[in-house]
Amino acid sequence: MSSADSVVNRRGVLAGGAALAALGVVASACSEPPPKPPPVEELLGPLDQARRDSALASAAAAALGNPPQVAAALAVVATQRTAHARALSTEISRAAGKLTTSSTSETATPSPSPAQPPGPPPPPPPVSDVINALHASADNATRLVASESGYRAGLLASIAASCTASYLVALVPGGPSI
Repeated sequence: MSSADSVVNRRGVLAGGAALAALGVVASACSEPPPKPPPVEELLGPLDQARRDSALASAAAAALGNPPQVAAALAVVATQRTAHARALSTEISRAAGKLTTSSTSETATPSPSPAQPPGPPPPPPPVSDVINALHASADNATRLVASESGYRAGLLASIAASCTASYLVALVPGGPSI
């Protein structure tokens, strides 16, 4: 092979590489813009439910007269629902590309006026209220799984499974804890 042939071949390779690079730039300029991150509005409902369920289970666990195993099961449910709220909040922040510090469901509780003494605290919720809330949360998360994909679908499916196990196994009347 002569030296003239190898120079031409090198030049041809370099010219071809430059043409491919130019083609890549043109093709990327003509392609569709990158997809927008999926909306997070669908996760706000499950986030609010997780927070409410946690507070409800905590209040029920603190009720006097509950057997120790029931109070323990309710405390576990409250801890799990708090973890669900944290995971959902993290996913919302990640998908939105910013940190969120509060939820739309959090509202300031008005303080009682100094002229009136505060009334007695409301009675603790019965275990059946916690079971009903967990059932609703599981149903809502299950409905959302079909419209999501990837990590978010897995997160919602995990939440649905946890809520279902809590109300069907841990808190079922006459079951292991009650």
